[in-house]
Order: sequence, then C-alpha cells, then structure tokens
Amino acid sequence: MAGGETKKTVWGRVVGLYKSSRLPIRFGAWGLSVLAVLAITYLLFSLSYLDRVYPNVVIGSNKFGGLTQIQLIDRLTQLASAQADQKITLLQGDPPAGGSVEFSSKDIDWQIDVEATSNQVFRYGREDTSRLTSFIHQLQSPFKETQIDPVANYDQDSLFVKISQVADKVNNPAINASAELVNDKLVTTAEKSGEVVDEQAATNQALTLLNTLIGGTVKVEKKLDEPTIVLGDIDGLNRTLGVLSDRQLSIKWATGSRKLSRKEIRQLVGFVGQAPALDEPKLLVAEFTIEKVQDYLTSLSDKTDAPVVEPLLIIKDGQLAIAKPSKIGTVVDLAVSASTILVALNGSETNPTVELTIKTQTPTINEANLASLGIKERIGFGETSFAGSPANRRHNITNGVSILSSALIKPGEVFSTVAKLGAVDNTTGFLPELVIKENRTSPEFGGGLCQVSTTLFRSVLNAGLKVTERQNHSYRVSYYEPPVGLDATIYLPKPDFKYINDTPGHILIQGRVVGNKVVFELWGTSDGRSSTISTPIVTNVTQPGDPIYADTDTLPKGEVKQIEKPHAGATAVVTYTVSRGGQVINKQVFKSIYKVWPARFLVGTNESLLPPPPPPTT
Repeated sequence: MAGGETKKTVWGRVVGLYKSSRLPIRFGAWGLSVLAVLAITYLLFSLSYLDRVYPNVVIGSNKFGGLTQIQLIDRLTQLASAQADQKITLLQGDPPAGGSVEFSSKDIDWQIDVEATSNQVFRYGREDTSRLTSFIHQLQSPFKETQIDPVANYDQDSLFVKISQVADKVNNPAINASAELVNDKLVTTAEKSGEVVDEQAATNQALTLLNTLIGGTVKVEKKLDEPTIVLGDIDGLNRTLGVLSDRQLSIKWATGSRKLSRKEIRQLVGFVGQAPALDEPKLLVAEFTIEKVQDYLTSLSDKTDAPVVEPLLIIKDGQLAIAKPSKIGTVVDLAVSASTILVALNGSETNPTVELTIKTQTPTINEANLASLGIKERIGFGETSFAGSPANRRHNITNGVSILSSALIKPGEVFSTVAKLGAVDNTTGFLPELVIKENRTSPEFGGGLCQVSTTLFRSVLNAGLKVTERQNHSYRVSYYEPPVGLDATIYLPKPDFKYINDTPGHILIQGRVVGNKVVFELWGTSDGRSSTISTPIVTNVTQPGDPIYADTDTLPKGEVKQIEKPHAGATAVVTYTVSRGGQVINKQVFKSIYKVWPARFLVGTNESLLPPPPPPTT
C-alpha cells in the first residue's frame, strides 16, 4: 500500500511541475519553427526549380538536373546525335560453339524522340495524375537518383533479324515426333526436347541497353523448347495405317477415271498431331489429310488438267498485237475435290467413286484489255555478237531467245531468266555445248545460253530497270567484250539473272537472232527515266602464264589436244546510274572478278591407239 502511494505521489509531482512550467509553449514554438523552416526551404527549392528539371534525374549516366526545358532539348539533341552509333553485342555462349552479333543503333533505326523524351524528363515531379506523387518525387529528388527511359523509335523487324542471327547459330529446337512411308514401310522418329534463344528477353535487354545511351553486351539466354507432338504406341500407329490402307476409292473426271491401288491409298495418309486432352502434348496419329490428297491430285494434273493458255504477244509495226490466240483452261478444283474425297474415305461406303470438281481458267489477256497493259513503246535495247560460235552454240542461243521472247512481266514482278527458260535438256530442244562449270569448260546441254542472259542484261541496263541478281563468268569470254564487266552468267538452278519491273506498266520481252547477233528489246511505258553506264575500271590484270599439260590414255601416245584457251585474269568495276527528273533513283555497282585461266592440253599416252606401222618396203 505504501509503495503504491509513493508512485502516485511521484507521478503527481511530475505532472504538476509540467503544468506549472512553460514547456508546452516552448515545445509548440519549436515545432512551429521547424515546420516554418521546412516550408520556407521547400518554397525556395520549388522556386529555384520552377522552370528547371529537378535534381538527380538521369538517363543512363547523363544528368539533367537544373536544366531548363530549352537546355534539356539541346542536350538531348546532342546525345541523340552522338549516340547514333552506340554498339550492342548479342552474345550467347562461348566461342566457337556460341554465337555473337554486333550491331549499332543505326542498324535498327533506333532514334530518340527528343521532344517526347524532354517532356518525360521535365514532368518528373510535376505529374498531372497525382499531386501526392509529384510532392514525394520533389522531396526525393535531392537525395535519390531517378533513371528515366528515353522515348525512342526503332525498327522491330530489324532488331528481330539481329537476334535471329544469333538464334540461328545456337538454336537447338525441339523435334516433333513424325512418321513417313519409306519404300512403303512406316518409319517413325521420336520427339526430342531442345533449347532455343529467349528472343523476347533478348529484345528487352537490348532495348534496356540502348536506353542507357552507352550500349554494351547482352548475354542472350536460352529457354527450354518442348515438342508439341509426341510419339505414342507405334504398334497402334501401324494398325491404324493398315486399316486406312485397306480403304477403296475410285475417281473420275471428264476424260478419264482411275481406281486407286493400295499403294496410292497409302499416299493419301498423313501423320499429324492430335490432342488427347486440353493442355497435353499432341499424339502422333495416322489419318487421311487434305494436304496429302491435294498432293496426289496434283500428281495427276497432266491427265486431268488442260491449263489456260495466254495469248502470244508480239510487237508488229510498232504496235502490240496477238500472234497466237489464248485458250480457256479446265483444271481440277483441288480444295473442293480433296474435301469430297476425304468425306468419301471417312464414310461408310465400301467402294466409293468420287467425281472430281473441275473449274474453268479464263485467260487474263484478250483483245479487249491489250491497251491496259501499257505496252506502247520501246524502253530498252541490247545486242551482242556470237560470231565464230560453233553450230551447237548457235542452235542453243536461238532456242533460248525463242523461249524468252514474248515473256510478259507485270509491274512489281521480279523476272527470273532461269525460271522462264525452264528445263534445259534434250527434251526442250537444247544440244550439248561447252559451259563453264567448276573451273572447267565441259560440254553440257544449253551451252551458249549465257550469250542470251548477257544480252538481256544489257537491255535491262538500257531500260534503267533495277537488277536484283547477277553474276559474272569465272573467266573473261571474248563473245561478251567489249566492254568488260557487263556479262551475266546463268546455270540451273544458280546463278540466275533477275531484275524487277519497277515501271508503271507491263514489260514485254522481244528477242531475235539476226545473223551473228542476239537482239533483245523491252517494250512498255517510259516514265522518263534514263540510265548511264560508266567506263569499266579494269585492274589486277594477270596474264595466264604457262600452259598446263595432263596425261590421258584417251589419246594415242604423243598426240596433244588443246582443251582450254588461255584468259587473262582481271577485276572490272562498272557503275550503273538511273535518273528521273534530275534525281538519281537507282545506283548499282557491278564488280566482276575474273580468274586467270591458263591454256590446258591433254597429252596422249595410249600406245594401243597408235596407228599400225606401215608395211616394210622391199
């Protein structure tokens, strides 16, 4: 009891002393003074940054605190110019097994939007969305650095290409389960997990580095790539294939019919993934598929189809005319016919017969729309001489010119010389003649066609068209000079000579052989363009040196036969410029490197081929 009274007495004295003193007044005054100092400090701080960026606002290592908006724009403009070539290295793994690609911001057209970035930097501490947020940012700014990402534009496709270049080197994608018929037997491949580049993560990291304005290295990570189709019961797959193979089917069309054999029925079977349940990998199953049926019908097109024939166009007396009329075509409607066949194969009928659906193909060109093609004047001309060519070479040149002549090229279309020529063999009228192949000159069907492609190349240059693919010969060929450096070799399937019709109308190729000359004319619509070809700059001229002799048992001993003529090596550079209205619209440099080519001879070693000695004289 006494202890309790003592505690109350002490506490009461403390409270009484506080009440009788001036401590409350002093404490309140001190608190108000502190608040007043803070308020004045904040007011002065706000006034000093009224039209300036708040402190510690940065992009990368670049500080912008204290700058006016005009100064900020000037600074960002300088940075945007200086950082146009900042380098980014995409690195995956360790060389040589790994892959790396370096590119600059310019390569992906990465550019700072100076005005938008300036507004973003300046708005820090002045956010319109929340006064509280603005106040907190203002209070933090003297003590805490704040990174701002610049507003920038870039070409997403170009960045994707750069990342894909790394991915192509190191990706090990998952392999889906698959099956195919090899020699009419089922061969299966099991699924396999893989690893691929995490392209989205790499993109984000590259953009983050670009935002720092200093570039750097992105350590590209991989992620697991799981197969989407897995192999199930192989025996079950074989059983299903057997059941499908036993199906019967007949098809018919206007001019014929066909009952499919068991082997042909199996050609209609595809192996696809089928999901047993949601979110589970697909199981590989056998079933008739529309793709396989369409492939089969396509293989019969030579029997079922009569394709449309476009009219043969020529220039007659300076006017576009039809030399050979068009012909309406009839072809199998693959989509409709394949769907009908699938229904029959999956139906209950034991031996169904399906009539193929035929559709009509109408020629796109006729007398009524000739004028709309825009073929009204000659826009290009080229000629070369093949004087001295052997008979087979002359024949092949004439045949090649005939095939290319009357080819029609739509606006925007890329013309492929190799594709237009098609098969080059004895079935298409070509004869064996010397061609340059694998550093040797040897006889093959179509030798001499490079005279055709070279002449066409020169007519294209005269027309001012853009060349998209061209390759010079391995060595200099006298038929194509002068000038040196304006030849175009072709060989199936590569190299090819290609160009694009970038004129407003169609282009019609007209070719002919006149005496010892190949002539090509391009007819279309002139848009006022003109072209110039510089005088070839020829360097690195190297003489062929000593001839090469090689023994052969195909010739009598001691007989010498020349199989290669000598050619000097050289480098030729030609500049091709196309202008319209005083402006250059296309400029291309054709650099041709010709190998030095020594003469080659065969020396006979076969004594059995020697003529018998003359009989002794008496």
